[in-house]
Order: sequence, then structure tokens, then C-alpha cells
Amino acid sequence: MATNNDIRAAIDNSRLTTRLSVFGGIASLLLLILTIVLGMVRGEAGGADVFSLAVIPFSMALLFSLSSLVFGVLRTSAAQEEEEKQLLEKRRDVSALDVEEDVRFTAGRSFENYRRFAPYVLALLGAAMMAIFLIYFSRSWAERAEEVVTGTPSGNALNAALLSAIMMLLSVFSGAFFVGQSRGRSFRWLRPVGAWLVTGFAVMFVSTITALFAHNNHLEVDGYAAQVIFWIFAVLGVEFVTNFIIEFYRPRTMRESRPIFESRLLALFTEPGGVMRNIASALDYQFGFKVSGTWLYSFMERSFFPLIIVWAAILWGFTMIHEIGPSEVGVKENLGKVTSEQLLEPGIYWTLPWPFGTVKRFSCTDLQQVVIGELHDKDEEAAAPADDGHGHSAPKPTKKTGLSQVVLWTTAHGSDDNNFIVAVPPEDGKAVSEADGASISFVRMVIPIDYRIRRDGVMDYAYRNADPVTTLKRIGEQAATEYLASSSMMEVMSTHRLQTEKEMKERIQKLADQHSLGIDIVAVTILDSHPPVEKVAPAYQNVIGAMEEMETKILEAETYAVKTVPEAESKALRIKVEAESYSHMIKTVSAAESSRFTTQLSTYRVMPAMFKLKTYLDFLEKECQGIRKFIVASGLSDEIYELNFEQKERLDLIDTDITAIK
Repeated sequence: MATNNDIRAAIDNSRLTTRLSVFGGIASLLLLILTIVLGMVRGEAGGADVFSLAVIPFSMALLFSLSSLVFGVLRTSAAQEEEEKQLLEKRRDVSALDVEEDVRFTAGRSFENYRRFAPYVLALLGAAMMAIFLIYFSRSWAERAEEVVTGTPSGNALNAALLSAIMMLLSVFSGAFFVGQSRGRSFRWLRPVGAWLVTGFAVMFVSTITALFAHNNHLEVDGYAAQVIFWIFAVLGVEFVTNFIIEFYRPRTMRESRPIFESRLLALFTEPGGVMRNIASALDYQFGFKVSGTWLYSFMERSFFPLIIVWAAILWGFTMIHEIGPSEVGVKENLGKVTSEQLLEPGIYWTLPWPFGTVKRFSCTDLQQVVIGELHDKDEEAAAPADDGHGHSAPKPTKKTGLSQVVLWTTAHGSDDNNFIVAVPPEDGKAVSEADGASISFVRMVIPIDYRIRRDGVMDYAYRNADPVTTLKRIGEQAATEYLASSSMMEVMSTHRLQTEKEMKERIQKLADQHSLGIDIVAVTILDSHPPVEKVAPAYQNVIGAMEEMETKILEAETYAVKTVPEAESKALRIKVEAESYSHMIKTVSAAESSRFTTQLSTYRVMPAMFKLKTYLDFLEKECQGIRKFIVASGLSDEIYELNFEQKERLDLIDTDITAIK
């Protein structure tokens, strides 16, 4: 009787089988759909006949994935049922076992029936599917037997080769996984899935090869390969029928090692470990213990060496495929010899595998650069630094802080071994006296040369010079030395730098054409042009520092003058305007007051009483407008008035001013 641990292990293995079956079914279905759509329906794949035949192994893999899925589900239910039985026995519930066993515990019988009869059904289904597909292909090929086989256009062949290679990789990885997983007894039903996926890998591998041959107008290879694969599948179909018949006469054992629907012929290729069993026996004998029983040897036996051989063959085969980018041209070589001087346009091409064939690629649009001298940062030697306008490259961020790093003439920078130092005449070409020293000056500089390969000069660039980059660098040094020997130091460092760059570009282009480099010089730039660091640079630095300080003082004085003069003028104008405004105000107000008093005096003289009364009333109306006023008759001396100066809390309707409302 199985223990509880065995039952739990069976449940876990069955569930894992179910999940792996789902994964295998999805992978097989995806590959099957791609094969049907691109191979059988549209027929656009290169090597279309071989590509279409891959529908057989992928269909078989899908069929056996579904069968292993059902197997896993039923086995899980049976194991769970067995676990439930043990729980009931532990509870000693005998009545429940006797009464409900026929009703409740049916999963085990279902699983046993499926394991007993399903292999026969699967073998017949496999044979039937194989016969249907083979009949379909034979009739399809017979209908076009009298037509001229033109094959697939070469324009689609490379795309088909890439597609076949991708599907080939998917098949071999998934197939190898299932074959390895099926080593355990619990996962035996997964082995046909892996075997047929590996078979799909083999078909796709042949399809990739035939597509490459079709690209080179060898269209007959696809037909021959398709016929061979067709008869191989026919033999496998006959094996299904043979296994089904032999199964009735085979003696039964307690342990069934192999289901009848599992192909023995495919096992010769999916179980390469059997070839190494003799080696394992020899190792066990030599070491005195079972070396072949270790997991490392088991892994090596099953997977390592076959995968290494397959991958090595695949990778070596991929060396035949070469891609030329959109902005590139290529030259094909086979066995070290140029097959044609006509340049290859952008696209995918194939040659003999490495090292027998290759394609050299060249870009006729990208700028390339050769640097005469050395840049400050060796890690960025290939990049041309931006010019700051004074013959120096722009400061670069330091690696520690990210701040701008200032490089002075007096500070050693770069490598002294690769410095390009040129002797040039003094300023204006005037020789100095013997007491002053020799009449030459030394200038250190870096000269990046940007160039582009000409389309009509690719063959010259590739084959007429052993090292065109080094040749261009030597040409640049020659042209720079010859030209700078006739130029003054200050001209090179300041005013005539652009003219110097232009002249050097023309000289370098002329020398490059003489050496048949096949390039166009795009730009020549002079960077880091300054005296050598050792003794000359400090003196130049002092002079330049003094000149810069003088310019700073002049600019400061001009700035003060520009700021002070307008400020003084503005202040004087403001005082003048304020004075004029005050004068105008005083004069106008005084004249108005004088005119007002003159008018009042004339009015007073005409009617003094009326003038006083009007003045008094105007005072009451204007100056006392916000004051409450009470009028009392002066002639009624005996009458007493009571005045309430309290403010009313709210107004009545009687107090409303009707006139104001109207």
C-alpha cells in the first residue's frame, strides 16, 4: 500500500505534468499555426515544401500534449482519491468505504481505463493524422508535377531562412526540455511531445538550409529535401500501425516501460545517452563505484555533448549569413578572393562558412577620424573635442566631481610620446638676433582629420593599402609639417587658424589621392595649439595674464564711466525739472489768489451785507456740512427749548425723505 508521502509526490508530479502539458500544447499550437499560415496557406516561406512538412511534427506534438494533459488531470484526481481513502481508513469509517466506494471513488478506475486504452486510440489517431497529411502533400505536389518548378523568389528566401531559424530554436529548446523532463517515470507521457518537437527542429533546420540555397537560385534542393522528409514521415506512420498490431501479441509485465504511441525510431535521436552507456560501464569499473549514477554524469550524458555539437554546427552555419546595413556597402570574399568588384547593396548575403568566406562592410556616409597628436583624455581619444575659439579644446568634466577641468599651458597634459610639436618661424617671418636665440618657435597641437570613404574608392581603401588609417595619419603629419614650416606662430595660434585648416585640408586631400586611399577629407581642425609646456609656455602665460589684466582694468574703467555719467545727467535733469515745476506752481497759485481777492473786494464794495451773508452761508454749507445744526429764533426770549441730542436708534417711515425717493 502506498504511503502518504508517495501519494503526495504523485499528486505533485501529476500537477506538474498538467502544467507542462499546457506549456507544450501552447508552444506546439503556435508553431503549428505559423507553419500552416506561412507554409501551406500563403506559401511565402523559402523552401516552402520542407517548411510546410513541419506541420506534421507540430501536429503530433499538439496531439500528445493534449493526451498528457488528460493523463495528468486524471492521475491527479486518482491520487487525491487514494489519499481520501487512507484518511477514511485512519478514521476507521468502514461503513463509508463499503457503501460509497462505487459512487464516490471512480477517479481511480477512470485513470486506469485511460492509461489502458488511450495508447491504442492515440496510436490510431497518430497514424490517421500522418496518413491525412501525407496524402494531402502527395496530391498537392502531383497537381503541379507538370509545371516548371520555379521555387520561392529570392527576395523572400532570406526572410524565410530567418523565420525558420527562429522556429528551429523554439522547437529545439522546448523539445530538449520535455525530453529531459520525461526521464522520470511520472513524466513518461511527455516524451512523445519532446520527441516530435525535436523532429520539428530537424525539419526547420533543413528548411533554413534550403531557403539559403533558394536565395542563390538552387531551387531544386527544396524539392529533393521535401521528398526525403516525406518518406521519413511515411516510415514513422507505418511504425504507429506496427506498434498497434504488435501490442496485442506482446507479453504484459508489471512495469510497462514504453507506451505504444511512443516512436522507437525517434528515440534513437532523442535519447543520445544510450550511446554512452558503454563509456559509463568502463568508468564504473575503473573508479570502483558507480560514476554513471552521479547527477553530473547523467546531465553530461543526456544533454551536454549533443547540445554542444548542435550549437557548434548552428553557430558555424550562421557565419554564412552576413548583413549589410542601410548606409553600408560590402565586398564578398570566398577563400580570400574577391568574388566581384561590384559593391553589394544593403541587404542580407551568404558566403561560405567562416573562415572560408566573409563579407567586408564599409560605410560611405559615416564620418571617421584620425587624430594627429593626442587628446587630453585617452579614454576619449576617438572623439574630437569642441574648439573654444582660442586653439584649445573645451574643458571636460572630471571623473570625480563632474566639474569643468581647466587645462593650462603650464600644466603637463596628454602623453609626451605622442605630442605633435612643429617648429615654425617667428611672427612676420623676421629673424631675431643671435643674442635672442634661434629664429624658430615650437608649437604643440592636436589635429583631428575627419574623412569619409568614397563610394568609388572602396576597393582602393580596402585593398590598395595595408593600413589606410596609419597611412592617412602619416600623410597628415607630412602635410602639417610642410605647411606650418612656412607659417608664423601667432598666425597658427590665433588669426589665421581657419585659413591654416583650409590649406592643410587641401594638401592632405591631394596626398591621399596620390596614395589612392579612396577617401574624401571632410574637415581638418587645429586644437590645443600652444607652445610646449617645459620652458616656453610659462613666459607666454605671464604675458597673456598681463594682457588680460590690462583689458580687465580698461573694461572696469569704461564700465564705471558708462554707469556714472548717465546717473549724474539724470540727477541734474531731475533737479532742474523739480525747480521749474515749483516755480510754475508758486507763480500760478499766487496769481490766482491775487485775482480771487480782487474779485471778492469788488463784490464786497457793491453789497457788503449780502457778501457777508453769502460768505457765512457758504461756510455753513461747505465747512460745516457734517455737523448737526439747530435754528432758534432770537426774538422769543421767554420760550424754552428742549433739545435731544441723542441719535435715533432706527428711522421711522415718517422720517423718510419722499423727495429723495422720487
